[in-house]
Amino acid sequence: MQNSSAFQFLALDTIHESTANPRRTFEETKLHELAESIRQHGLIQPITVRPGAEGFEIVAGARRFRAAQLAELFAIPARIVEIDDAQALEWALVENAMRVDVHPYEEAEGLQRLLDIPGYDVATLVEKSGKSASHIYARLSLLQLIPEVAEAFTQERITASHANLIARLPQESQAAAFEQCWRKDWKDDEAHLLPAKFLSAWIQSNLYLSLADAPFDREDQTLNPAAGACVTCPRRSGYNTSLFSDVTDGDQCLSGPCYQIKLTAHIDREIAARPELIQIENGWRNAREQRPGAVQRGHFREIETIVENPDAEPAAPCAAAKPAIIVYGKRVGTTLTVCTDNDCPVHDPRAAEEQAANPAPTMEPAPEAETEEEAEERQRNYEQQRKEYEQEQERRAEERKQQFEREQKEQEAERARREKLHNARLSTFDRILDKAPAMFSAAQLRVFLRALVTIDPYAFDDVAEHLAANDENNLQTSEEILLSTIDGLPDDKLTGFALRLVLTGHTPIPRESEIDFLTEAEVAFAPPQPKNTAAKKAKAPAPIKATKKTAAKKATAKKDVAA
Repeated sequence: MQNSSAFQFLALDTIHESTANPRRTFEETKLHELAESIRQHGLIQPITVRPGAEGFEIVAGARRFRAAQLAELFAIPARIVEIDDAQALEWALVENAMRVDVHPYEEAEGLQRLLDIPGYDVATLVEKSGKSASHIYARLSLLQLIPEVAEAFTQERITASHANLIARLPQESQAAAFEQCWRKDWKDDEAHLLPAKFLSAWIQSNLYLSLADAPFDREDQTLNPAAGACVTCPRRSGYNTSLFSDVTDGDQCLSGPCYQIKLTAHIDREIAARPELIQIENGWRNAREQRPGAVQRGHFREIETIVENPDAEPAAPCAAAKPAIIVYGKRVGTTLTVCTDNDCPVHDPRAAEEQAANPAPTMEPAPEAETEEEAEERQRNYEQQRKEYEQEQERRAEERKQQFEREQKEQEAERARREKLHNARLSTFDRILDKAPAMFSAAQLRVFLRALVTIDPYAFDDVAEHLAANDENNLQTSEEILLSTIDGLPDDKLTGFALRLVLTGHTPIPRESEIDFLTEAEVAFAPPQPKNTAAKKAKAPAPIKATKKTAAKKATAKKDVAA
C-alpha cells in the first residue's frame, strides 16, 4: 500500500529520470509535437514521482517531462508517491504499455526485470498489466534474439511480427530465418523487407517438423539421451501454447538437428531388429552418403494398405511382397510393404489386364520359390553389406572421436594459456600494488582515471552530460566522452577532474544517515577562509623621546610660570 500526496508543482531542476525506466527511445518528432502542445495548453496530465536522494525520481511520465523541458517550463504538476523499487518499475511498465512509442524490446527488458524480483511470475504480470499471457510470452521471447536480429529490431529495420517469428526459433536457426526477411529484385539497389507472412511460410516449410508425422516414438528418451523425450521437450510448439498460439497444425518440433538424430537412431534400430527390410532411398544423394544395400525409389512398387472404402477387403499380398523402410527422403523412417516383381499380376495393372484377356496363353508361370542356396547367398550378401556399413559407421565414429579429442586438447591448451596469462597479470597487479607511490605522477593519475571511468561508465553519466552540454551533435557514449576528456587534459587539471568525477554525485543535500563527502572534501581540499569582519586595531604611535634641548626648554618654562 503506497502513500500519495495531492498534485503539486515541482521545479524541473528537482526532478530526474529513473535509470530503471523501461523506455529507452523517444521519438524526437513526437516529443516536439507534445512540447508545442504544452506551450499552448500546459501539461494537462501530471507526472508521477517519488522522493529520492537527489530530489524526485520519475515513476511515470518521462516523455512528458522531456517535452516540458523542450517547452522551457519552470515547473510542472506532479503527484508524489511513496513506493519501493519493484512498485516503481511496475508502475512504469504499466504506464508505458498503455501509451505509445515504447519499443517492444524495451518492454521485454522491463518485464524481465520484474520477473527477477521475488514474488513476480507471468500470472502476476498478466493480472497487473491487463495484457494476455500470450502477449507477455511474446514480449519475453524477444530477449532470445541473437544480437544481429535484436539490433535490426531495435533500429526498426524489421517489424515486431518478424522479430516475434524469429525469437521463437532456436538461436542456431535464427540467422537463416533472418536472411529470409529480405529480397532483392532485379530493379532494386538494396534488398527490401518482405511482409512477415513470407517469413512465416518459410519457417513452416523449412524449420517446423510435425511430431504427429514422426515415425519414432515421441516418448522414447533413449533415441537422443541428451535431449530426452519429445513430449517433455521445450523446443516444440506444444510446450508453450501461449507463445505459439498461431501454430494450428498440431505439435511442431523446432529443433531440426535433434529430430534428425532421433530419426537416424530409429532407422538403425529398425534395420538391426529386422535385417530383411529393404532399404529405400526416396531421393538422390551422394553415393558415399547412401546406406549400403539401399535402392532408389521406383525399383519396387509400394503396396497400398489404405483404401478409399475402409470396409473393403485389403489387396491380397503376392509372393513377391517384402517389408521395406525408407531411409532417406520423403516419408523417411516409414516402414511399408513393397512388391519386388515388376510384372506382378496382382499389383501391375498391365500384367493383370493381359492375364485377364489371355488367361491361358499369356499366363506367366509363378515365380519360382527361392532355393535354400539362393537364400543363403542373399543372406551372405546382406551380412557383407551390413558389415561394410558398420565398419563405415565405426570409421566415422572414430573420426568424430578423434576430432572431439583434438578439440578437447585445443581447449585444454587454450585454458592453460589463459590461466598462465591470468597468473602473469595477477603478478603484475601485485607488483603494481607493492610499488605504489606515495603520490601519483601525472601519467599515473591519467591511467588511474581511465581505469576508473571504464569500471562503470554509467556512474559518471552526469559528468559526461556536463562535458557534452554545449555539443548537441555529440553522439559519443559516456565512456567515450570521459576517456577523450582525460586524454586531452593538461597535467595540472587531472586532479581537479578526478574530484569532479567522485564529488558530482555528492552535491545534493545528503540524508541524515549518509556521509557528507562534500563537506569532508571542503576541509581536505579547500578549507574555508576566516571571515574578515572585525576592524583592524590601529597601531599606537611610538612615544617620542625628549632630547636634552627640549628638556632645558621645559625647565625654563616652568620657572617663568613660577615667577
